[in-house]
Amino acid sequence: MKILNILIVFLFPFSVFADPNFDSIDQNDLKEISKSMGANFTHNSMMGASKMGTLFGFQVGVTAARTSTPKLDDIAKRNGGELPALYNAGLMGAVGVPFGISIEAVLIPKVSAGDSDVQSTSLGVKWNINEVVPVLPVNVAVRGFYSKAELSFAQTVSAQNATVKNETNVTGLQLLVSPMLPLIEPYVGIGYLKVDNELGVTGTTGTIFDYTLAQSDSKKESSTQFLVGVEGSLALFKLGAEFSRAFDANRIGVKIALGF
Repeated sequence: MKILNILIVFLFPFSVFADPNFDSIDQNDLKEISKSMGANFTHNSMMGASKMGTLFGFQVGVTAARTSTPKLDDIAKRNGGELPALYNAGLMGAVGVPFGISIEAVLIPKVSAGDSDVQSTSLGVKWNINEVVPVLPVNVAVRGFYSKAELSFAQTVSAQNATVKNETNVTGLQLLVSPMLPLIEPYVGIGYLKVDNELGVTGTTGTIFDYTLAQSDSKKESSTQFLVGVEGSLALFKLGAEFSRAFDANRIGVKIALGF
């Protein structure tokens, strides 16, 4: 995991969080936090609609993404901090089996940047329906996925040293389409996402919310997702890039992997 941490620092020369600060959070703030976290931690294997291999296939590599979060930045700046973007980088793996099915996973082990920690795990299952309808002129696939992420950072709350923690769970379903090309696969997709997000604080008797004395609260949101990407193959090397928009936030990601 130390190698991955070094790679993350290389990919993201700025820390994962730039001095965040959450205080006097109202219900609309919690909504915007939930949406931004949902957009950032949505499963991102960056694979198109085609099946993996003739019968079997695999990929293993690294993904990285940046999510623009201007509304989250407004909340942080109001309290003397800043958070213009969220980042994630993780190990990805995928295995293709018969009937056009592939199983995907993206793992972000616990990574620290200053007083902030982040970790995430996501799993996906994709089915290329050309196995059932072989006369289709394009690749068509559906993907279902689930991701779970946790981030925390140190903050002073009610004159006490505290830890703010955010837990995010995202479930989603995507429809993907790509042309049948040999070495490069551009693809487009549309999806539906649901996020269940919980924000809380520990280590203090105070609260970060302005509408309740509770130390944690949760919010559920849903969104349509639009994505466009490309994956290229050069021998065993796989290179990918993807743009997606969900929960009113834009995310740009890249991938480098080995596989067939």
